[in-house]
Amino acid sequence: MGAVFGVAWSLMLTAGGAAVAASAPYGGAAPGGQYLAGHVLLGVGIGQLAAVLLRAAVQGVLGRLRAHAGTRHGPQPVAGADAAERDIAAVPVPARVSTLPMRPAASLAPLRGRHAA
Repeated sequence: MGAVFGVAWSLMLTAGGAAVAASAPYGGAAPGGQYLAGHVLLGVGIGQLAAVLLRAAVQGVLGRLRAHAGTRHGPQPVAGADAAERDIAAVPVPARVSTLPMRPAASLAPLRGRHAA
């Protein structure tokens, strides 16, 4: 979702900057700095788009490297390892349960009436 928002934001800045730069009368010679502001927005939008695309590419490469590292084969088991694995599998293992921390108490009194909504 962050990548989608980043791309949408950068495209909006790019299009808005191009529109502001193009709307400057007399090729940007008019007072008010529309031409300069448009090009600044255009540059920021393109820069953010490049940053989002670069981040997505790096995440993709790192994800592939992690997936590839998980497929490597370890050392081959020895002949007596099957019997040892069966002995270990016969022993029941207690289940692990994780819990979330308790929520802190509210520091304000509860709201009442129309303020509660």
